[in-house]
Amino acid sequence: MTNTSTPKSPPPIVYILVVLLLAGVGFGVYKLLGNKDSGSDHPTSSPSQSSSGSSTASSSSNSDLSSVPLNSVRSVDYFDLRYDLQKHNWQRANEDTTEALLKAFGPNSNKTGHIDPKEAANPPCQDLKTIDQLWSKASDGNLGFTAQRQVIKQSGDYRQAYNQMQWQRPGGEWLIQYTYDGHREHFKPGYEPDYGNPDKGHLPTFERGYNFKYSFDGTLASCGL
Repeated sequence: MTNTSTPKSPPPIVYILVVLLLAGVGFGVYKLLGNKDSGSDHPTSSPSQSSSGSSTASSSSNSDLSSVPLNSVRSVDYFDLRYDLQKHNWQRANEDTTEALLKAFGPNSNKTGHIDPKEAANPPCQDLKTIDQLWSKASDGNLGFTAQRQVIKQSGDYRQAYNQMQWQRPGGEWLIQYTYDGHREHFKPGYEPDYGNPDKGHLPTFERGYNFKYSFDGTLASCGL
């Protein structure tokens, strides 16, 4: 005789175990995929750190520099300078400033790495003010051309001011020194600016300690800085 009885269903506990097992597998897959996605949003290295190993930049700045107009008489690009100042990467910002101003003054200045006297007769005041505003805002007024002019005015003496800004000792020895390759000035080892804890006005160092036939302070004054 054929047995026609209905097969017994698995006990309810089996269904519960299966549901829990599937839920655990699903959650694990979700976490795995979530970690992969979130990891891709963060760079493996900070672009504000110098490849030379100089740890001069902080991770962020409290001052938003996006409101500073990037005006230039020669269409100089100031996006790199703004980015590096936003990150408080003073070293790269100092380098950016030199390159930008050499272009802003003109082709002869850019070619030699020194301000050409003829091009200095018509200085790029817009560019100088753009750079000053970026430095000033990024440093809460501690760095930039305005800060430098304030130190000079308050001291009443260039030698004292240069000593206060840690450019030159009272005896005349320059604390920042360079070697010239025919195209650009490069800091001598041991005579670089203080990027870690710069005094008021210490940066940028453009036209400081070289090219003594030209007065950069005179140009700043003529541009109202």
